[in-house]
Amino acid sequence: MKAQENRTVRTNNTFTIFRYKIEDLEEQLHKQHEVIKNEVAIPLGKDLGTMQPNKPEPNCEKDVYSGVISGAYSKMMMYARQELQSEIETHHIISDKLEADQKLGELSTELEKTLTEARLKKRELDQCDNSLLKKEKRYKKIRWFLLFIILVDLFLSSAALMAMGYNAITSYIVGIAIGGSIFFASEQVPNMVSKGRNLWERRGILFSLFTIAFGIFYVLGIFRATSFNEGVLSQTQGINPFYFACLNLFFFAVSVITVYQHRLTSAERKVLDKWKLTKEELDALSQKVASLKLEILTIRKEQAETELARKQILIYSNNIQELVQRLFEDSQKTFYSTNCIYRSDGKTPKFFEHDIPQLPSFTNTLKF
Repeated sequence: MKAQENRTVRTNNTFTIFRYKIEDLEEQLHKQHEVIKNEVAIPLGKDLGTMQPNKPEPNCEKDVYSGVISGAYSKMMMYARQELQSEIETHHIISDKLEADQKLGELSTELEKTLTEARLKKRELDQCDNSLLKKEKRYKKIRWFLLFIILVDLFLSSAALMAMGYNAITSYIVGIAIGGSIFFASEQVPNMVSKGRNLWERRGILFSLFTIAFGIFYVLGIFRATSFNEGVLSQTQGINPFYFACLNLFFFAVSVITVYQHRLTSAERKVLDKWKLTKEELDALSQKVASLKLEILTIRKEQAETELARKQILIYSNNIQELVQRLFEDSQKTFYSTNCIYRSDGKTPKFFEHDIPQLPSFTNTLKF
């Protein structure tokens, strides 16, 4: 059965207006009406009018003759009801409403639970210390200074290696490894020193680390000094492994002091990591809340559209019922007029002047 929906959507997308119509149903009802009128109402009026004495009797107050007509239109009502119920089931109005109600209940419960978790997480976040964020940002900027120091050492190491006969790629790779080691070691020294149980242990660890670093730098200084032995600076007093070691140790010391003063300690890092983790969890809960609200809004919008379709079908069913009633009245009046034409007594039965009765309603029996 073909249904037409003439829709008009508002520009603000807040509601949709449409007129519902089933052309095939209306066409079928009119065909049945013509059959009833021509094959039932007219022959019945003629047969009763030509009887002797004429029927219905002139003083008859109650219609007991045209029940076949009203019965035919009552069947037409039931036919219309069945077709409309099929149309309702085609639109899945009943199942969609039940499913949407169940889904909304689940989403509302989940939303309430998530909002509670978000409030608790927000309270937990407010209790966390986020003042270390500025210190972390400052250290990120200061690391550029450390990288500059490492870059200087990189060029010194690479130049010495190339002077010893290594190619440029190998020299720069080894130089990056040496510079990166200094950078990594300088960031780890404060953590290693903090493992000391008292002040003297911490001083001992620091002294040991700098002694080891000086030994490594001295060996590297020997390689650097050797690379210049045959150069124009071979007799210069500055070409000495000790001086190279002191220069590297100075870079190392500056890096260690910078890290110690500006980098977050292990305890501070734990505090800040807790704040970041809590913040990420809160952001995830906020996104989940937004997603649930959007899903609930979408379902409610679909529910509104389904409710609108339900109301339009209900309105249309009332229109169909009125249509069948009008068709019934037309056939009943045709029966009256035909009977009067064929009566020989020229009289009009009294109940012809009464209002034509209403057919039983079917709209209240539709299941939405």
